[in-house]
Amino acid sequence: MASAGSSGGSVTELASRLYDACLSNFPIDHLFYQQDLLGLNIIPKNDLPLLLQCTQSLVDQKLLRLLQGKNDRLAWKLIPREDAEKLQNLSPDESLVYNVIHSTGRSGIWVRAIQNRTNLHKSILDRCLKSLEGKNYIKSVHNVKFPSRKMYMLAGLAPSEDVTGGAWFTDGVLDENFIGVVSGFIEFSVSKKSWYEVPASDKSRHKRLKTADGSAATTVKKEGSQKEYLPYPPGYTGYPTIAMLTAAVNQSGITPVRLGEESVTQLLEMLCYDNKLVALNNGEYYKSLKNPEEVKARQARKPDEELAAADDRLVRNGMTEVPCGNCPVFNLCVPGGAVSPENCEYFETWIHELGPLSF
Repeated sequence: MASAGSSGGSVTELASRLYDACLSNFPIDHLFYQQDLLGLNIIPKNDLPLLLQCTQSLVDQKLLRLLQGKNDRLAWKLIPREDAEKLQNLSPDESLVYNVIHSTGRSGIWVRAIQNRTNLHKSILDRCLKSLEGKNYIKSVHNVKFPSRKMYMLAGLAPSEDVTGGAWFTDGVLDENFIGVVSGFIEFSVSKKSWYEVPASDKSRHKRLKTADGSAATTVKKEGSQKEYLPYPPGYTGYPTIAMLTAAVNQSGITPVRLGEESVTQLLEMLCYDNKLVALNNGEYYKSLKNPEEVKARQARKPDEELAAADDRLVRNGMTEVPCGNCPVFNLCVPGGAVSPENCEYFETWIHELGPLSF
């Protein structure tokens, strides 16, 4: 190793002191430029060639990673000592593959992208990946956006939500039951904040009726009768926010994982799309279109009953029942033409199926 001369120790010693100073004064993910390293006052007289010798020594020891910073400037990034020890035991090809995977962080990288960036032959790349995975340096992950692609990332990192799909996916598969439970809880919670129960007055509870013998009798409203709700008036400010609903979901115990506001927002958007909730003030508050009793009644219905109700809403309207609504030659139909209401064969069948009409 070349000596640093009278500047104060060998390059190896200065490099070690430079690394320790970087570790003490900056976070591990800091991107270092020349002025950062010279500002630590480790390199005597800001000797730039000596600085480059020290950084090269650290790069050779796998303690620094050489990067391209802003405006194509030379930059370095610290590598923890335990990670450096791993890299020191790797072959040049394995080290190249490891660095490419490391650069993608929690997003992971596709095998074909690794091959394009390393220019390694497929057999060599496969051998490197198998070796790194066997040493528990990397792991394969399932990406919900690209299920057919084999992706890799560092073994010690948790995949990002873009990779796993977030809280609504389990092992890469959309968890519909979990979504249904949480969205139902959210809708009912919003409904309770969107409607208020009307107290039963004495007049509504007690009605006087004439009996068969002409005497008066009093009927009392049954305890199990349906409650009556009214929406809050305009200007009401008690509608729940995303933060309030997120806290309520996490405190309810219905989810095994802690949900973030992003995940709850996704459900709120879905409920708005299904015409169950309405977003107010650009999504700051949310309001339910159904009162709590109606929400409970709908959620209590079985899936086949809900489907039948939906089908009933879809088909029971004039335009879908009358033949004109789905007629294959509707655009050709004109009075007196080859296709006309007077000679329509579909009308006769439709009227026959309706049976006798009563007015």
